[in-house]
Amino acid sequence: MDRKQHIQRLIEDQFLVEFEGELAADTDLFKTGVMDSFGYIQLLTALERDFSLRLTDEEFLRNIFSSLEAIDAFVANKLTERDGR
Repeated sequence: MDRKQHIQRLIEDQFLVEFEGELAADTDLFKTGVMDSFGYIQLLTALERDFSLRLTDEEFLRNIFSSLEAIDAFVANKLTERDGR
């Protein structure tokens, strides 16, 4: 399972939705009512754990990533920073 698929599975499992049927990768999860602020924090915490990331308080609050594509891009960027590439 690649990174994006892993993130998709986290979202689907946590919010009980399916991307294949209900949502597209660029769907705004807040606007559609899938995700709220509490769920967002839970998702970021799971991403920290699963990808061994360290997110700052500012990253939790400043940049709100509202779609699978945006979340995947953020994780990819954090992994690049972490690995020094």
